[in-house]
Amino acid sequence: MKAAGWLLVCACALIACGKSDTKHEGKSAAGDKAESKDKDKDTADKAGDDKQAAKRGAVDPWAAPPPGSSNKVGGSTGGGLAAVDTSSAKPTSTLAAKVELGSIAQPEAHAVEIKGFGEIAASGFTVTYNASSIATHEQFRNVLATNHVFEQVAEGLNKTVRIPTPVAIQLVDCNTVNAFYDPNTKRIIVCYELLDYFVEVFKPSATSTTELGNAVIGATMFSFFHEAGHGLIHLLDLPAVGREEDSVDQLATLTLIAGGDDGVGMALAGAYWFQLQSKSERKTPFWDEHGFDGQRFYNIVCLIYGSNPDKYASFVSSGTLPPERARRCPEEYAKINKAWEKLLQPHLSNGAATNVAYKPPVAPSEAPHATSQDPWGSPQTGAAPSAPSPAPAPPPEPQAPAASTHAITCEQVAAKAIEFVALEAKQRVRGMTAEQIEEVKRQLETQLPAMANQILAECAKQDWSDASRKCVLDAPNLATASNCH
Repeated sequence: MKAAGWLLVCACALIACGKSDTKHEGKSAAGDKAESKDKDKDTADKAGDDKQAAKRGAVDPWAAPPPGSSNKVGGSTGGGLAAVDTSSAKPTSTLAAKVELGSIAQPEAHAVEIKGFGEIAASGFTVTYNASSIATHEQFRNVLATNHVFEQVAEGLNKTVRIPTPVAIQLVDCNTVNAFYDPNTKRIIVCYELLDYFVEVFKPSATSTTELGNAVIGATMFSFFHEAGHGLIHLLDLPAVGREEDSVDQLATLTLIAGGDDGVGMALAGAYWFQLQSKSERKTPFWDEHGFDGQRFYNIVCLIYGSNPDKYASFVSSGTLPPERARRCPEEYAKINKAWEKLLQPHLSNGAATNVAYKPPVAPSEAPHATSQDPWGSPQTGAAPSAPSPAPAPPPEPQAPAASTHAITCEQVAAKAIEFVALEAKQRVRGMTAEQIEEVKRQLETQLPAMANQILAECAKQDWSDASRKCVLDAPNLATASNCH
């Protein structure tokens, strides 16, 4: 499994790609030329643009999704997003200045906090959709929450990467058009205003609600994984040689590439956003820590092309990616991919450990194999499933730990502990409404994989005794099981 596959288990398989066209490009270029005082130069430039557009024709990468793309979440959210009237929202014609993160409202508390197992507390990524007093933002919240968009992303992350502390993924009013990682409160903030902005950017060129949903969700996911990259660098104390903004753009792109065609489509939506922005009044100033929008566009396209030059050959033949850059893209992709793989390998969860060629922290025989199930369901509920790979995973290296000699595996212990946690939550939601119970179930599905991975790691690291393992399996409830070790 290649490097970025660890970070994305289900998000990219559930969100379709961003499909757009070249209307904005032509409109912006025409506006630029109209401002020129040299009429002859305008005519020549226009002729050159027309010739380039004709050359691109049907192979323009914005004209259709990559082969094999689906429209699962993009299709289901597109209608809802298209129905949101953003004209009454605060103006988003220019990107707002950064705000003091402490002024942004904190995540709203969940109805039920997930109880831990023994000394192992609930951790990993959680999701909250803060209520808003702005009508359009409430509509965005309803669309995203109903489709469980960010819960699925969080669940995928919790199945594959272990973080030392809980991190809230928060949708909230920010009074600015942006997304952030807040190191002080350890939260990834996605502003509702950013969705206002993306609808405004993509709606004029979208030819269907599905296309609009794909583009908006794709660009939003690119922004999210960009901020998640900042979070991982901070939480895991990863080195960022060079500009951190460039590093997290790379990580976001690699993560989405690992999701297959759907993920590539989302990366392309992010790239198209930068392309449109570079040709508008929303240009990045020279002093900003981010790269210029045009550079970010070409860097994303280069990584996608470099991951499979044959598949994305049309990027070059269409004129989107200059041949001079394209020649170096396979090497760029290989180097950047390898670097991120090396940085993140020690932090992979056990579900991902058997899908990469390195010595996992838990023996392969102990790694989880169960699939995602209803948290009120069978005894295997909540055990973290193995991360699916876009290609057959290489076998573990010879030096991988030997198979467990215990009669009861750590996987069995973790599965039983998670069953107790789910049952405990079930008892505590009595008297709640059906909607509240559904919210708690979604919260459990999001958080339990991270807890299962922590239990697995602690069990293997401390080599829990046979007596402790049997005690957990024989315990009648969570309280008793928590005292077994």
